[in-house]
Amino acid sequence: MGYSESGLQSLYSEKLSIIKQSLGSYYESNDEMLFYCPKCKHHKRKLSVNINKNAFKCWICDYRGNNLGTLIKDRELRSRWNSLVNQIDITRFDDLFKEKDRYVLEKSLELPEHFTSLSSANLSSIGKKAKAYLLDRGISLADILLYKMGFCFHGPYKNRVVIPSFDSSGELNYYIARSFDDSYMKYKNPPCSKDVVFNDIFVDWTRPIVLVEGFFDSLKYENSIPILGSTLSIKSKLFMKIVSKCKTVYICLDQDAKQKELKIVKNLLDFGVKVCKIKLYDYSDLGEVPDHLLSEYKKRASLITREDYLLQTLDFGG
Repeated sequence: MGYSESGLQSLYSEKLSIIKQSLGSYYESNDEMLFYCPKCKHHKRKLSVNINKNAFKCWICDYRGNNLGTLIKDRELRSRWNSLVNQIDITRFDDLFKEKDRYVLEKSLELPEHFTSLSSANLSSIGKKAKAYLLDRGISLADILLYKMGFCFHGPYKNRVVIPSFDSSGELNYYIARSFDDSYMKYKNPPCSKDVVFNDIFVDWTRPIVLVEGFFDSLKYENSIPILGSTLSIKSKLFMKIVSKCKTVYICLDQDAKQKELKIVKNLLDFGVKVCKIKLYDYSDLGEVPDHLLSEYKKRASLITREDYLLQTLDFGG
């Protein structure tokens, strides 16, 4: 059965309607939608759903799958969903191969079209707001220059601070776009894979590294790498590089990421990596910790053995 473009759009809209009725409200991030996770019930929308890929993943508890139908519990809605996904569009087969060729020929990642460096001498009013936002967050002028931070004054990344990431060869491999106004969606991801070692060019692999949640957290400790909300699977580029190059890892994730942290710790221990936990004590995330406490917290970091991991797992409830 073949579909026109309008037919494909109608099919997508029907699927989206069923997902919304099953999971509730959402907001969009590129071609994905973020819902509340029905499994861990995190207070933020962290369940990423991609209708085109028929896949979902929670960035908190790692609940994932390649069949969106498993998210639909209502019998009638499930029946409607099955009737839609069982419709095969044979006219799209050629497009699949064209899509593959397009990615082979695709240029390397580029910064947004309207990216402007914050090192510019004559900043616009928007640029001044972007710079003020960073300074208010405690980011130094030296770090703004070192990490080549910029902003966008127009386009899809308008009113966002843009922080580039470079691989070990100095090639752009990702960037973070963080809003500095009242946008509901704080972060907007670039149209590429998040499976990168963020700012690998600045990492000294001969020294212990610190794994943190996000880029701004990574400025708290030297030689830190943000995991960008990932669960650091054993097939990820960052995990494989850690295993091959690093003997000791400090881990300091948000207080509400306990389950994800345990999974990362287990994987690192399985591959013989020494893991030390930096406690946040009364703070919910690393960004809240005053600078004068950082050194002391790292000194107090505790070595995690396999026995410690098992005890923490039991304490967490499984």
